[in-house]
Amino acid sequence: MKKLVSFLMVLALTVSVLAVVNIRISGWPGNPIEESVIKSIVEEFNRTHPDIHVEWAPIPGDFRQMLITQFSAGTAPDIFYVDTFWFEELARQNMLLPLDLYIKKDKFDIDDFYPSLVNAFTYKGRIYGIPKDFSTLALYYNKEIFDKYGVEYPTSDDTWFDFLDKALQLKRKGMKTPLVLAPDFNRIIPFIVAANGRIVTKDLNTGLAEPNSKFALQFYFDLVNKYKVAQEPANLGAGWIGEAFGKEAVAMAMTGPWTLGYIRGQYPNVVAKIGIVELPHLIKKATMVYTVSWSINRNTKNKRAAWEVVKFLTKEGQKMFVEGAGVLASRKSIAAQDTDPIKEAFYAGAKYAIPWRVPTPSGIFSKANDQINSKLKDLFYERITLDEALNEIIENYMSWVSE
Repeated sequence: MKKLVSFLMVLALTVSVLAVVNIRISGWPGNPIEESVIKSIVEEFNRTHPDIHVEWAPIPGDFRQMLITQFSAGTAPDIFYVDTFWFEELARQNMLLPLDLYIKKDKFDIDDFYPSLVNAFTYKGRIYGIPKDFSTLALYYNKEIFDKYGVEYPTSDDTWFDFLDKALQLKRKGMKTPLVLAPDFNRIIPFIVAANGRIVTKDLNTGLAEPNSKFALQFYFDLVNKYKVAQEPANLGAGWIGEAFGKEAVAMAMTGPWTLGYIRGQYPNVVAKIGIVELPHLIKKATMVYTVSWSINRNTKNKRAAWEVVKFLTKEGQKMFVEGAGVLASRKSIAAQDTDPIKEAFYAGAKYAIPWRVPTPSGIFSKANDQINSKLKDLFYERITLDEALNEIIENYMSWVSE
């Protein structure tokens, strides 16, 4: 009898263990705070979902390339980060599970997410990822520097010309370099959109030479070369925009919420001096949105369990991320509870932001981005004219974005 009871107990335990579904989730390693939060999220899920066990397995290095390699080997995670910049490439290659039927069946409130973020992970009318969180660009300014030179603070209602006027006032009153700018295409896109320009045409060719787009490009580079109110970080003794602003080498910088965390850690004495407003506008407001989704491996053997994990990660998990890591909530309901006033400009930008993703015939923009950035660098140092740069881009663009 005792042997029978022992056998039944072992059998029950074995069945219980076999009933647990294992789900591996992956992304790139974050900073120590983010890593701690995501581990807490995983622990909370495992505590509240005894039938599913989640393992967090970050991939260091070139995450996109490693992920593609793992897909080829059949070892890719069940759930993983997808950056909007290369989302279309994975969607085209059928690596991602479409989520529309799951969203509909479970009445998952997709409308609670900012539309610009949902659109960032939509391909041919289908949703392939739920946005984890996001960042937009806004205008940082140093209140102490503006007070010193007696110039009015920037506001979220400023046009390009208000913005330029305040930079020129700082320059005339003795501020050598009022603004830090980067020759990076993604930082110029908001200017192009604000001027009612197009990044690409309907046939997915470049729209940079069109009149409105060209006007925006000219304004951006005039800040450096004509008005001499801006320089790139390297000329200010800094490695990137946030460092230049943190060192107080400039009065203004167009950057994202990650810079706030950096300054709090590296330049805490500057934090109280920071003001943040929306980017200046022209015909309309514009900014970039950088976002990452939680997406599901199309080939996972545990699709339903993976979807349950994604639902948790983008609701209870997202709330924990916002509270613990200070990120911006992609859910409007969670954003409404985020009362940090310094985030207001970033959240405001989510309503009209453009995802950092350029449509191309192949779904791949990385080569074109590198080539365009090379031309932008030449323009910063007046090694070529804008017309010369645009002619080179027009001549080569389709080869850069082809298969």
